[in-house]
This record gives sequence, C-alpha cells and structure tokens, in this order.
Amino acid sequence: MKEHTFLGRSSGKRFCIDGVDVFANKWQSLGRCEIVLDPSDKRPYNFSVYKVDTGGKTVTFAAGRFRDDQWGFYLLAEE
Repeated sequence: MKEHTFLGRSSGKRFCIDGVDVFANKWQSLGRCEIVLDPSDKRPYNFSVYKVDTGGKTVTFAAGRFRDDQWGFYLLAEE
C-alpha cells in the first residue's frame, strides 16, 4: 500500500490545499480510488481521487468521508 500524506479533516465548509479552497471549486473525478489510512485509528478507507482546476492552479487529492462524517484529505504518494 502506498503511503499517502494526510492533509487534514473538514466538516465540509472549507478546506484549503496549496492555497485553494477545494469546497469553493468543482471537483473533477479522475476515475480512480486510493486506499488511505485514518491517522487516528489506522483503519483503511477507499477514497476517490479528484482534481480542482482554478485556471491558475491545479490541485490533485484523494478525499472521502470517515466514520465520524468528517471529510478526510490526502496528498497522493508519487508513482
């Protein structure tokens, strides 16, 4: 399993990755999923991979909801 970098949790109102608030932009699915580990209890989750293109910057990330209904965000490991 790849070691993806946990970026943080959000209730779904605001979350910035590299200066881009992902909730303020349209997410484009890249049609794949990655297995990530919840940093609090090490449970595996299957999160979808998305990109957000603001015209000036593109960010790619894995995101999904944890059991506590919080969004989790991960920076993908290099291939």
